[in-house]
Amino acid sequence: MTSHRKSGPLSGGRRSGPLRSAALGAALGLLSLAPQAQATDIEANFGITVAGIPVGSGTVSASVSGHNYSIDAFAKTSGISRLFIDSKGRAISKGSFSGDRMLPSMYALNSKEDKIHNVVQIAMRSGNVSDFSASPPLSQHSDRIPLRKVHTRGIVDPLSSLLISVPSNSDRVGKAVCDRTVRMFDGRWRYNIELFYKGTKDVKTVGENSYSGPATVCGARIRFVAGHRPNKKSTQFMEDNKDLEAWFVPVGDEPVVAVYRLQIGTMVGRMVLTARELTIK
Repeated sequence: MTSHRKSGPLSGGRRSGPLRSAALGAALGLLSLAPQAQATDIEANFGITVAGIPVGSGTVSASVSGHNYSIDAFAKTSGISRLFIDSKGRAISKGSFSGDRMLPSMYALNSKEDKIHNVVQIAMRSGNVSDFSASPPLSQHSDRIPLRKVHTRGIVDPLSSLLISVPSNSDRVGKAVCDRTVRMFDGRWRYNIELFYKGTKDVKTVGENSYSGPATVCGARIRFVAGHRPNKKSTQFMEDNKDLEAWFVPVGDEPVVAVYRLQIGTMVGRMVLTARELTIK
């Protein structure tokens, strides 16, 4: 891993923008669970659609023991989408819970999109980035907002961000879930995801010990902080994007919720990631 500097642009890939990073991170982190007194193993299968057309799938294996968690996930394109883009990726994340905070200790992403190989590694201590690397590097442009050390403090990675701690068990459904801003760092971009309450829905997943019950629906807005180009069309599209939602379900006995569904408006149609099967052992 290569340590980041206090000034200058963040190293990163040209085709892996915050939209793609958020979607992949959400896919790979879907349905991570809250801390339990005993170790809990989770196996989840999910589907990805764009404009209602299936374009990908993935699996998640997670383990939660006490205040520690680890997530290992894989996602790939499938079906007709492979005629346009062939991609697959694996990501892992580890960390701990401290009160109402997520404290990731490491995040790694290894993905391939057509012939572009994308590798990201982040090491963290108490929510602050201590070291990171991202390859290939971002293209050099004078309008790119440089990533500085201050931007990498008090953050979570894309997988860990799929868990949210709430004040109490009675707050696992409702406005308390959505009333927050997630400070995201994916190894290239620093951006905030502002959540706001929209309502609740009843959901059900397939499989033994599957979740069935209420989900809190949060609307979301993206605000870029560093590593981005403010005048780029894709940046402006995402900041103006009002077709963003995250659904959270209560899992386990702790005051924690996890993402069940993610909705992202894209330039080619609405992308939706939804858990189809979930097994808890």
